[in-house]
Amino acid sequence: MNDNKRITGLMAAEAKEGRKTAVATVIQVKGSAYRREGAKMLIGEQGILAGMISGGCLEPDVEETAKAVMETGKPELKTYHMDEELVWGLGLGCPGTVDIYIEPFSAENDEAAFGSWSDSVQKEIPAVLCTIIKGSPQENISAGDRFCIKREGLYGKCLNTELAEKATELALKKLGEQNPKSGTTVLSIGENKIEVFLDVYVPPPGLLIFGAGHDAIPLAKRSTEFGFKTTLVDPRPGYNTKELFPGSDCILLDPAKVEKDDLIITERTYVVIMNHHLERDVKSLALALNSSAPYVGVLGPRSRLERLLDRLEEEGLNFTEDQLDEKLFGPVGLDIGADSADEIALSIMAEVLAVKNGHAGGFLRERQAIHQPVNIK
Repeated sequence: MNDNKRITGLMAAEAKEGRKTAVATVIQVKGSAYRREGAKMLIGEQGILAGMISGGCLEPDVEETAKAVMETGKPELKTYHMDEELVWGLGLGCPGTVDIYIEPFSAENDEAAFGSWSDSVQKEIPAVLCTIIKGSPQENISAGDRFCIKREGLYGKCLNTELAEKATELALKKLGEQNPKSGTTVLSIGENKIEVFLDVYVPPPGLLIFGAGHDAIPLAKRSTEFGFKTTLVDPRPGYNTKELFPGSDCILLDPAKVEKDDLIITERTYVVIMNHHLERDVKSLALALNSSAPYVGVLGPRSRLERLLDRLEEEGLNFTEDQLDEKLFGPVGLDIGADSADEIALSIMAEVLAVKNGHAGGFLRERQAIHQPVNIK
């Protein structure tokens, strides 16, 4: 989740020093692949600077192509057919077809479109970068044209009004999704089919942890490593500290005393309740279930969760079975036989990622297609 911020930051730094760079982006995958649409690699004049677009098999060839692209100033689309023998010979298991778009970066030429998207990434503002892969001269649409779409409007140049309207509608729809994906789409413009790659950026999701006990330390660590904006809520100043939770926001607050604007819980906030304190767990659960959070995980056995729900019912807070089935996960975590605090943290983060990505979290050997989401409930 941090790749885009790192790569766009490096691009700006290289441009400031007057050094050429090129960006290779996975724009379409058919079958399986190690990386999915939107994965990027930044290549400088002296070689690869950051990112991966495969498990190691495509990088050398893409790097050489990128150097040629930097010289000519013209983008290139390359298609790689990853057959079974090739990928297994390289230690991979991902046969499929991968389209990679390799383009030069120029701060001067890309300021309006890519510059706007890059600025959005650095400032964590939702945005979609639209790049024309296959255009139409008759419709005044050229391959390589691009523009950036944010909620407030379009940045860059799009000379076809119909394309601008359709791309904007699709981009705004993606920005409204819980976990939008980048991808290549075909838009009908006049009598022509236009291929457009939509590179979607949304700010990283949040993990809100109620309780700053010792078992929250490895969970917060993994959460920040995975790119989640992590927040700890606990009123104890000796527990809820930056020293114990580096990279996390520490809010010294009792859940029972939360005011309206003390905590921001959105549809991209995942909640884990692990106070080890009955009253705080009750209040935390009430806050989380009444919020827009798509996931509320509760540490502890099922019997304790039922006790918490009974307490909420006694206080006049009732939730339907459908409401609870939709977002309540208790006991929290995937069933991996976790015992230690580190293992429990892994179990919880695996479940959070499964829910965020729309997957069930089972064994991959039981899936026909490993990258396709499933109905969790």
